[in-house]
Amino acid sequence: MKIIKYVVILLMSLLIFSCSKVAEPVKKIGIGSKIVNYQGDDKVESLVIPPNLTTPNSQGIFIDNSTTAVVKIIKENSKVEVKRDSFRRWLVVDLPPEQVWSLSKEFFRSFGFTVEKENQKIGVFETDYLEKETIVPEKSLGVFRAALAKALKTSYGMPTADKYRVRIEPSDEPNKSEVYLTLSSIGEVVSGEMRLWQPQEKDFELETEMLLTFMVFLGANESDAISKIEKNNENTKISIEVIESEDDYATLVFPFNRNDSWRYLGWALDEIGIDVEDRDLIDGSFFIKVTPNKGFFSSLISTIGSVKSYQLYIKQIDSSYSKVYFVDLAQENNQDTIDYSFELFKMISSKF
Repeated sequence: MKIIKYVVILLMSLLIFSCSKVAEPVKKIGIGSKIVNYQGDDKVESLVIPPNLTTPNSQGIFIDNSTTAVVKIIKENSKVEVKRDSFRRWLVVDLPPEQVWSLSKEFFRSFGFTVEKENQKIGVFETDYLEKETIVPEKSLGVFRAALAKALKTSYGMPTADKYRVRIEPSDEPNKSEVYLTLSSIGEVVSGEMRLWQPQEKDFELETEMLLTFMVFLGANESDAISKIEKNNENTKISIEVIESEDDYATLVFPFNRNDSWRYLGWALDEIGIDVEDRDLIDGSFFIKVTPNKGFFSSLISTIGSVKSYQLYIKQIDSSYSKVYFVDLAQENNQDTIDYSFELFKMISSKF
């Protein structure tokens, strides 16, 4: 009887262990409870990435020619500040964009990320999805599982993966850059006998921790960086309107001049994951590529025929008032495109 009892306990322990991971201490830099803990080269294999996301664009004003020695010298001579309002948090780095570009890619490679897509001309790159260990809180395990996990010194993990978009803008000041970092996450769910990946809500705490780690990588002192992130909290409220224009398309109304509207629009496009093909600050235009009315995976595995290109044109009305116009570059002017213009601008306005 005792043998059977021990066998049952052993089998239960093995079953629980097979669904968990041994907790290991991780060096932590941060101000919250999150730990930047990615799994090196372990990438998400079940997520299909289309071919057009795996061939970086090698043309443009940014040239990735850094070496270890050069990176070290640049970091030692850089100054990093963090700016924040009610919606955005970004870095101002005392380096020109081409140097920040090289350092930024080196930073994400150090965590095991691969740069899957880049547009050096406009200073934007995106990483692939990289799986990380996510610990299930003890209170969510139940008394029995929590007790066994504690006894076996294990932790339960759920498959999740993150990707990052980095956008580097020239600052208004010479030889300085603005850096925007945006986190997107997916999580694995079980549907019947299938295991699927689906989008998850943004983890703002993890995004903040990654930004902090990025600041330290760029040369900021750790304690100074933490202090800057905690203190820099400017509260502002703005009202973004979506109205109908004379040509029936949606128009976005910003209570800012064109330059400020440009920055807010660029940030919002990052947040909702819109692919920016090109942009023209002088003209005030973003050229975007989207797959209208499609789900998460359909947008990833889109065909050439389903991809549409549009222009978002910013026009300043007065010193504190600008409009963003939606332009159908194909000039099809069908109802589906008109409907999408409202859908897109409502998504953008929802971020404010």
